[in-house]
Amino acid sequence: MQTVTARILVVDDTPANIQTLVATLKPAGYQVLVATNGQQALDVMSRAVPDLILLDIMMPVMDGYEACAQIKANPAWCEIPVIFLTAKTDTADLVKAFELGAVDYVSKPFNAHELLARVQTHLTMNQLRMGLADKNDELARINAIVRNAFGRYVSEEVVSSILETPDGLEIGGEERELTILMSDLRGFTALTEQLSPQAVIGALNQYLEAMVEVIYRFDGTIDEIIGDAILVMFGAPVARTDHAERAVACGIAMQCAMDGVNASLRASGGPELEMGIGVHTGRVIVGNIGSQRRTKYAAVGANVNMAGRIESYTTGGQLLISDSTRDAIVSPLSVAHTFSVEPKGSARRITLFEVTGIGAPHDLALPASQTALHTLAQPVPVQCFLIEDKAVGGVAHEGTLVSCSMRDGELRTTAPLVALSNVKVLVPGTTEGAPAGEIYAKITRAGDGGAQPSRLRFTSISPDLRGWLQQQQPPHQP
Repeated sequence: MQTVTARILVVDDTPANIQTLVATLKPAGYQVLVATNGQQALDVMSRAVPDLILLDIMMPVMDGYEACAQIKANPAWCEIPVIFLTAKTDTADLVKAFELGAVDYVSKPFNAHELLARVQTHLTMNQLRMGLADKNDELARINAIVRNAFGRYVSEEVVSSILETPDGLEIGGEERELTILMSDLRGFTALTEQLSPQAVIGALNQYLEAMVEVIYRFDGTIDEIIGDAILVMFGAPVARTDHAERAVACGIAMQCAMDGVNASLRASGGPELEMGIGVHTGRVIVGNIGSQRRTKYAAVGANVNMAGRIESYTTGGQLLISDSTRDAIVSPLSVAHTFSVEPKGSARRITLFEVTGIGAPHDLALPASQTALHTLAQPVPVQCFLIEDKAVGGVAHEGTLVSCSMRDGELRTTAPLVALSNVKVLVPGTTEGAPAGEIYAKITRAGDGGAQPSRLRFTSISPDLRGWLQQQQPPHQP
């Protein structure tokens, strides 16, 4: 079992990451050693052998791959559990890490509860492996630990499939039609720059706790949690004919659950959050991915990526589904809008449906949302930049913000904007008008570059500018 003397070596070349990890691990009773590259880690280990290593990949002098290879080649160190803590999460990178001997990986930015659970689990499993004489007892206890620890992050069905099926640990998979759900918080990256690490982790944990509970209620299997994004599959490992309906009903229930999340965050002085969800149905490869040392039950393929593309078109509080998902659903749907888009990487245009409700047997609906815009007494001059693949373009379009609420606005620009595109609106600030600041937004209705303004849905607003927008609203408007 975990003891207060367990020693963890943190290897990362970014001081801020080291500081956050130390602040996470020390209060949990761990002794923390620190190195800033692979070579320094080997030097530290020659003086003090750790019980577990948290290892970054991209570092100077010696990267994480080479460091892991040398650790596993040393008989004195080869049994130390290595967990990669990295932003490199492509399947090829993860497979390489596992083949070098890593027991696990955690994606950056990490969830503190998940990291501590994984650290404790691998420390416990390693001590059991070394201390148990009887192999049958050892396997039984490890199975119990896997169920208790990893059951918090994957469904019971996945755990049972791995532990109870004779070939459950075999590498490989099968092609199957599934429905993939991708959710992501709007503007959360910008929000993290305005809050303390403790506030960010606190808000993220409350959000994830609520969402995971809803996902399991609809028998979804969590493929991955990447920061504030959740990737879920429906129809695996247990095949279900109604996987599309379950996914859409789950998406609506997740959006409804955000009211409770935000109420809790407001009560503790935290920020309000908004989430977008994309759902897509198609054939994917699903099964155990990894190496003989460590496997992960997951889905891969173009249709998994398509769910993420669809999610990128959403605004806060919105649920968009593809035409293939719509065709697979028998229950009646309430659809507010339809969009024709050509996602990056797609060979054809697809139709997206904004779903606001699903009928029997689920009978779920999103709460009605009407946002009235208030015309500004003095239009605010701005510069508008298009965002492509999360990179802000270099061409500025001059414009004016003519009306707004706390979540939406209307913008006149010198050039027409494209619906569903993302923009950065820069407010230069004046001595008599709005303060300087930035607004990140999605175009929900395209203007004509003239008299007809574009409609925006805000995803992130600078604090000073948010305060100014609040002052512009009529007294009765929240």
